[in-house]
Amino acid sequence: MKNKYSIGNKFLLIFRIVLIIIIICCLIYILLWYIDNKKNANILAEVTDSGIIDTITIQIPDDTVDTAETKEITAYELDFNKLLSTNDSTVGWLTVPNTSINYPVVQASDNSFYLSHSFDKSKNSAGWVFADYRNKFDNTDKNIIIYGHNRKDSSMFATLKNTQQSNWYNDSNNKYITFSTPTDTHVYEIFSVYTIKSETYYLTTIFDNDENYLDFLNTLKSRSIHDFGTTLDTNDQILTLSTCDSTGKSRVVVHAKKIT
Repeated sequence: MKNKYSIGNKFLLIFRIVLIIIIICCLIYILLWYIDNKKNANILAEVTDSGIIDTITIQIPDDTVDTAETKEITAYELDFNKLLSTNDSTVGWLTVPNTSINYPVVQASDNSFYLSHSFDKSKNSAGWVFADYRNKFDNTDKNIIIYGHNRKDSSMFATLKNTQQSNWYNDSNNKYITFSTPTDTHVYEIFSVYTIKSETYYLTTIFDNDENYLDFLNTLKSRSIHDFGTTLDTNDQILTLSTCDSTGKSRVVVHAKKIT
């Protein structure tokens, strides 16, 4: 009986030790997660303070009326010299209305680096908002693609899911994304929002001909959970935003066409 109780006590002790180790590891993970989020929040505050000079207004056609009236879209006047001095891989600044997406966008030689590095290129599990390494920013690419993590603190692209809520997409003012580069400020009009299993089709950047490109555009539009009433043709250039959903197995996607 004594040996039986001794073995039982040993197993109980081992179980307690393992449980303590697991709890410690979880606490360390939470602490590191918090530290990385805090670092990125501080970096964003700094670059926002130094990079944004003022706001500007851009006139676009008002598609809510039949006349030739225009509406104003607010964008940022940016100091790209300061942004580039912090990160020479800065390619633009992205803002999506009524989300927390308001970030300078960077680009690396692959699509892995900024999954685990911050805007200042330091290691950070929160990563940063970054453009596909295949994209060129000379106004020739048909499909500019931008990625960001779905962070539980609502940073990076976590609030991209807002675009799939009816109260968001039914507000016509929300469908205009601004993306500024060192040379231009562009307005993009959203034409498709959806969630899909992980794939590469919507991430296509090169098209053999206009027919293939139009098929591509029509496919993206047909996937949308909401009809934005946007017309598309082969002359259109589009912006694609992509992040993981809460399961990590599917992607939350937004497509918009350039109108300015």
